[in-house]
Amino acid sequence: MGPIIENSQITNNPQEEKNVDVALWLRFLQEQRVTQSFEAIRDPRQQSKSQYPLSSLVMWALSVPGFRQASKNEFQTTLETLSDDDKEGITNLLGCQGKKLPHSSTVDHTLAKIDYEEINEILIKQMDKLVKKKFFYNHQELLPNNAFCIGADGYWVHKYDYPHCADEQGNNNCPYCLSRTHNKGTSKEKTHWVHIFVTFTLITKAFTIPIYVYPLKAKQINSEQSDEKLKQECELLGTQEVLPKIRKKYPRLNITFLGDALYANKPFIELCNRLKIDYAIVLKDNLKKVNKKCDELATHPLYQNSYSLKTQEEEVSWFNGIGVDVNVQTNVLRYKDKKPQGYNGQWIVSKSISKKNCLKIAEMGRARWKHEDVHNTCKNRGFEIKHDMARASPNLLIVWKLITFVAFSLFEIFRCTTLAIIHKKSRSFMKFARDMLSQLINKTWAAIKSSPILTQQKVQFRFHFGSGP
Repeated sequence: MGPIIENSQITNNPQEEKNVDVALWLRFLQEQRVTQSFEAIRDPRQQSKSQYPLSSLVMWALSVPGFRQASKNEFQTTLETLSDDDKEGITNLLGCQGKKLPHSSTVDHTLAKIDYEEINEILIKQMDKLVKKKFFYNHQELLPNNAFCIGADGYWVHKYDYPHCADEQGNNNCPYCLSRTHNKGTSKEKTHWVHIFVTFTLITKAFTIPIYVYPLKAKQINSEQSDEKLKQECELLGTQEVLPKIRKKYPRLNITFLGDALYANKPFIELCNRLKIDYAIVLKDNLKKVNKKCDELATHPLYQNSYSLKTQEEEVSWFNGIGVDVNVQTNVLRYKDKKPQGYNGQWIVSKSISKKNCLKIAEMGRARWKHEDVHNTCKNRGFEIKHDMARASPNLLIVWKLITFVAFSLFEIFRCTTLAIIHKKSRSFMKFARDMLSQLINKTWAAIKSSPILTQQKVQFRFHFGSGP
């Protein structure tokens, strides 16, 4: 375990410079046993009629967001321009035999039959591998307050002005489409449909990776409410369904849920208590009784002297054992960053607060913001999560979204390796990823596979934890 270091402290190694950029990505995928994860997916096809391994088709799909392609059509068009010799790098990446590559329509036809929960299983296995390899044990500086912090955020990626998946009468029969009607009962009445997903992430100081995605179905919720209320109901429903699964998967892990003010309510506190999951949740005006009690206690000299801490940059106060009602209690941490435009807020937290842990809890609570950047990156930094990869097939659409999150998760870890940082140089990670595809198809396979990182029998990736892309 070492301290978090800056970019300037990473020095180039002549041996490392001999590596072709894309060779780093290929070896990283090998070390992460990505192909083996895809091989574990149940193959829905008749084997006698299957030309390509299922793992090759999933790897094809992973390469679209992995290499930051704008769409599967862009990737397909690129592959169609390749000569047989130029295909060698791609065939080795995909694990295909011969020089014939699968078409995007073949990929779609197979992925449409996959149970999307199997892709969710791959997502959570990414975290599993890190835990089992003692990654966090060796890099304890990544975990705020020595806890595995989980965040949840709802988002919608598509908006349809007409049914994208319809029956013979033209009615929408997509189970995931939530109808939104505006100006109801007027001449301007308009209905459109959206898809809402709730994404659960593991939040660390250096990176944030998706570990589960929960798609909402129309029959689960009341779609007559406002957009804000709808999003909130979806997030609450998602946490009720998924947090028990995460706890069952990791019964002994020290887990802390980081949430916004939506989760500051008695039922959610009771859910966390029942699952033995800690929490740090933003507190606003939704727990008025709790806020009022804290305001009263804050006027007492005892609390002002013994339940507060002031430093040159921060100021905190706390209140333990505050009643939400007769049977449920919580603890409240109030925080002020003294810097200009600094954060000023408060959280309800499950752990008892003291001078020893108050600043660590505040740091952990503020880490929730990193979760919100996951969707921003997936939408605006080349992963194209908002792109409609499969309009007519609801299941295929979800599978594509989950594979995009798998690619994002893998790249989040990859970008923290010292080799990736050295080879990226001044490029953005988005351009770095696109350049790696260019190398894969323009350099000879002989030149790529002779890279030291691919010829060495054993490779240990070292990590640098600075700022993200």
